[in-house]
Amino acid sequence: MSTRGRTPTPELAIRIAAFGIIAFGVFAILFLRLWFLQILQGDTYLARATETKGREVRVAAPRGSIIDRDGNVLVKNKVAFVVTLQADAIPEEDRARIVQWGADQGTYERRVNAAEERIRDEVLDEGRKKATKRRERLIARRVAQARRDLPARPRDLTIDDATPLLRSRLERVQPILRVSLNKLYQRVVNGTVRVPWAGPSLKVDVSIGVRNYLLEQQARFPGIVVTKEYLRTYPHGALAAQIFGNVNQISEEQLKLRRYKDQQLRQGQKIGQSGLEYEYDRFLRGRDGQEQVEVDSQNRPTGEVGKDDPPQTGLRLRLTLSEGLQRSAQFAIGETIRKDPYDDKATRQRRRAGGAFVAMDPRNGDILAIGSYPSVDLNRLSDPDLTQRQYGRLTSERSGAPLFNRAIAAQYPTGSTFKIVTGSAGLGEGLITPETVGPGGACIELSDREDDKKCNAGRAELPATNLAQSLEISSDVYYYDLGKRLYPRQNQPLQAWARNYGFGRRTGIDLPGEVRGIVPDRAWRERRNQEELDCRKRERKPNCFLVGDVNGQFLLGDEVNFAIGQGDFLATPLQVAESYAGLYDDPSKPFTNRLRFPVPRIARGVETADGVQEQNFPAGRARTVAFDAGWKRAIIEGLQAVTNGTSGTATAVFADWDQTRQRVLGKTGTAQRCVDARGNSTCADQSWFAALVPDGERPIVVAVTVENGKFGTTTAAPIACKILRKWFQGDQADATCAAGEASATQ
Repeated sequence: MSTRGRTPTPELAIRIAAFGIIAFGVFAILFLRLWFLQILQGDTYLARATETKGREVRVAAPRGSIIDRDGNVLVKNKVAFVVTLQADAIPEEDRARIVQWGADQGTYERRVNAAEERIRDEVLDEGRKKATKRRERLIARRVAQARRDLPARPRDLTIDDATPLLRSRLERVQPILRVSLNKLYQRVVNGTVRVPWAGPSLKVDVSIGVRNYLLEQQARFPGIVVTKEYLRTYPHGALAAQIFGNVNQISEEQLKLRRYKDQQLRQGQKIGQSGLEYEYDRFLRGRDGQEQVEVDSQNRPTGEVGKDDPPQTGLRLRLTLSEGLQRSAQFAIGETIRKDPYDDKATRQRRRAGGAFVAMDPRNGDILAIGSYPSVDLNRLSDPDLTQRQYGRLTSERSGAPLFNRAIAAQYPTGSTFKIVTGSAGLGEGLITPETVGPGGACIELSDREDDKKCNAGRAELPATNLAQSLEISSDVYYYDLGKRLYPRQNQPLQAWARNYGFGRRTGIDLPGEVRGIVPDRAWRERRNQEELDCRKRERKPNCFLVGDVNGQFLLGDEVNFAIGQGDFLATPLQVAESYAGLYDDPSKPFTNRLRFPVPRIARGVETADGVQEQNFPAGRARTVAFDAGWKRAIIEGLQAVTNGTSGTATAVFADWDQTRQRVLGKTGTAQRCVDARGNSTCADQSWFAALVPDGERPIVVAVTVENGKFGTTTAAPIACKILRKWFQGDQADATCAAGEASATQ
């Protein structure tokens, strides 16, 4: 039925009228509001639209410099404008790809290193008499073949691997930075792999013009920030690299640590991450400031800046180090090791040989020089173009782990340098007096079994001696006998005296990463056995190789090995230096009835850039141990004979040294660890020399060790001699410090 011409019902007419009234009301409100804004408030809003506004920008504070005891600059800053891609501007897909690529690269390099280690072992075992160059060529060929047999190296990432979003961000900034697109992407990769939580640097030290342009056009460059940075630079390159440490952005995890909880730090700020930079970060860091940057209505900087809160420069850190002595020590140990970087008798690890040195003032513990070899130029490690592979080559164990601080964190058997401890234990227990003549000969029997004996190195026939003479000729048999007699005592006096001398405990030096070392005893062996059992259960492995026998005990053979600083005993070069510092007495006064062990320190205090002292770091309270003056006299007599006696093991090294001016008390040491927990033969000679010069004005203690370094007199002693020569004679040295002849008693 048609509805054409139908009259609207009253209800429909009411609805239409109501809708019209509502629509009219809405339009009336909008009109009145527009009239109010345009006519009554127009001038006010026009002024607000054109006025500038302020934005707070953080201004990083320059870190304080680091100087030596004489004011020579060791670490300083370089001011630069740095263009960075913010970490949260990297798409998660890109981040995941880059992190996985970095992990794959690491896995590949570890496989290559393992293959090279295996091949080097095989080649050396096949023909030790082959010429070194011939062996190295053979090793190189086999390693190349092994690389071909391994799964392919993960291909390097290129800009084609970037997501469209990341690529577009880099493409926008690329013409401004004048760096190739692929290189920008590589910098993103390198930075993300190395420090995942920090934004990677795209370019360091851009011009003021580039900086201003990027700030003015921020809307065009999302995720790109330009900051004024104070970059750490190292005028002396690789000098003391392990001591200074590095600086980098604080991570989210670090922000939660109690250490930084009350310091009002924010994401993106840089802090010390290791070494002195970490230990004294709160002094070096300074306080960031803020600038009020004026921006227009679109948040674009107008170029006008009002400084509200200028940054405060960090304090300058003055060290106890002597730059000249540090340089000489590092040169001496490097020159020696480079002559023979791989020893045929070296450990099967076949890593690049390394070593460490410590020079200390025995009066107050001031560290005069401390370091490791090999080292690395820290300036290179801050290069944004340093690839993951290059970084790995510079810092890997195959390269000698140059960032590893061997002086405080490497643990070694110390060999005959430990004999002063065993002698002290024998004296303290009343088993000997300084005049007691101990056994001589080539060997000593430990039991009735014919094969149960311990011998001098090379089975050298040595005479019967008293304490001082035993140190001079370094008789192992004398100290084996003492270890045998000390072993049955329930109070474990040898272990107690080792701890008295500072072994098995941290020295307290103001550097992170110091280790305790190991003083083996019955309780230690039981704990070690339990650790092996716990590891097997936790890792679900048949063997974790922490010990050879989980039911094994600390036996007589372990004790007599410990008596000459070998076996399971491990210590750091710093601990050896401290042990000899304990023997120091003022030469102008009689011997005291004590051993006095100072607390080592490397920082003397902090001061302003103008040299005004803000805070002094006093020397720690020395630890003392009761010790008869007559015992000390006998030990010192023996140590002086080592460098000046007719049969001294280091007399040849110090033949040109004027002992009437400065007496050199020293001890050579050669340690071996021939079997590891896996039962593998790993014989390698650890070369040692420890020295104390009780000079009235400039006393010094020096400890030097060289991995795979053969005998103490041939390797470590000449290095220590050169360090002493620099300290007392400067560049006008008249002592040759020639290497002594190897003998079986060192």
